[in-house]
Amino acid sequence: MKLEINPSQRPKHDTSHDRLCVLRDAHRTLIALADGMDSREAAQAAAARTVTELARCFRNGTLPEDPRGWVMLLEGIDHAVLADPDAGETSALVMLVEQGVVMGASVGDTLAYLVRSPGDERLLCPGRRNAPRIGTGFATPLGFGPVRLDGKLITRRAARMGAPELAPVAARRHLPGREPMGQHG
Repeated sequence: MKLEINPSQRPKHDTSHDRLCVLRDAHRTLIALADGMDSREAAQAAAARTVTELARCFRNGTLPEDPRGWVMLLEGIDHAVLADPDAGETSALVMLVEQGVVMGASVGDTLAYLVRSPGDERLLCPGRRNAPRIGTGFATPLGFGPVRLDGKLITRRAARMGAPELAPVAARRHLPGREPMGQHG
């Protein structure tokens, strides 16, 4: 599987509240994305804690085997972030790609699409604006999959309208195997 991200989306000195972690082993790839939602420090803490917990599960080999398991995992992370006095709220999207199939779950307003070609897109995970996020104790994750990965995965916030557009990738960067990539935005 070829995996690319567009690093031109964020400058290197970015101090945003977004966190991304991509981990790979010989058989699967975990993509964890969190977008903090409140004051900068609290949002960074919530997003970082979320992707760190998901990465820990990957490294420990304790990943869910179905969408309901991903929902339960994100619910648990919701309570862990709530218990952290330094953390605020975050939306989150987690996707596991294994043997050409993708599944996962989402909390908050993050959408996931599978785009086969322009005009041929499938919404995998509908984001929900104003839904309880991780860190509230009331997060309501939505699971999705398993779905055959026969196109490009695209994520974005639900605030944007319409179907995703395929844009040329200005800078292609291949991710190293088994190492986190871009945990800070």
